[in-house]
Amino acid sequence: MLEKRMLAVIALFVIIIVSGLTYLMINDTNDEDANMFSKVFEVADEHDDARTFTVEMNELDYGNEDGKWAALQLAPSYSFGVRFINISIPNNAKIIDAYLELYSTGSPGLRHPNCKIYCDDVDNATNFVEIGVLDICGRNYTENYSLWNETVAYGEYVKTPDIANVIQEVVSRDNWTMNNSLAVLFVTNGFRGYSATFQNFEEGYPARLYIKWKLESF
Repeated sequence: MLEKRMLAVIALFVIIIVSGLTYLMINDTNDEDANMFSKVFEVADEHDDARTFTVEMNELDYGNEDGKWAALQLAPSYSFGVRFINISIPNNAKIIDAYLELYSTGSPGLRHPNCKIYCDDVDNATNFVEIGVLDICGRNYTENYSLWNETVAYGEYVKTPDIANVIQEVVSRDNWTMNNSLAVLFVTNGFRGYSATFQNFEEGYPARLYIKWKLESF
């Protein structure tokens, strides 16, 4: 009888040890994982995506176009922008990865964006009713940019190059505050033979912004 009791105690002890180790394995999340976040932001208003074109012999040298009919277009004289609100990233967070997805509708032979992707280098970006896409409209380009120069698919969401450094420049501004707005600007390089078109919010295909960031431990 005593031997059976001893075996039962040993078995119970083993179960407790194994359970404890299993708990530690499941809940042992390192600091890096605990401080890592990711989120998808979408254009949420009809005036948060628009295109701007340059035109000579015009008082302003540019024109802004917004609406269902004004697709997001890249061409030698066309650039466009998209704005995202409530960017829930704190000041000086470390941006690990960032890119956009846009719904491509360019016809065959006209699906090759050749542009630079900037952000509006301000603390809280305004929409495109107030300011157009180009610097001559009043936008302030970040020093960092990503070059987008490739043929993209048709009739589906396509992914831009990484813009982590571009986003980083904005959220590292002294007066950047969590839940401010951020505008991404697709500025044509102006080369003939290169163009691309993407659907807008009004057509039911809002641009998406994917960001992964890390909170630094202090």
